[in-house]
Amino acid sequence: MISKMQKTWLWIFGGMFVIPEILWSPIVNLYYEFYQSSYSGNVKPFRDNFLQNSDNLNYLKFVICFQFIGVIFLLLFWLINKRNMDSQLVFWIILLLCLSIASVSFLAATFALTFNPNFVL
Repeated sequence: MISKMQKTWLWIFGGMFVIPEILWSPIVNLYYEFYQSSYSGNVKPFRDNFLQNSDNLNYLKFVICFQFIGVIFLLLFWLINKRNMDSQLVFWIILLLCLSIASVSFLAATFALTFNPNFVL
């Protein structure tokens, strides 16, 4: 059984990913725009927000990295408390979900950090 303090930390780390995703959807917007650009030149965001403005790229980088750090800490905390879980099925389902979200967040954070609109070949 997980203690109350451990549950609190799991909720905090989960909230580090979920709250920005609910408010602004930066990772969903990033992948949605890539999906749209392969079909036509007219790209519209999934949800229009201030992070998609080219003047706010530093905010976008911060939010995506914040989400990535939250998912990584959630994953690490989940693995550390493996012995305290009651159901192995729930443990593995949440572990696979966290790993998939972490990989998607990692790719989005990598793209956001390396993207520079002022770079000219």
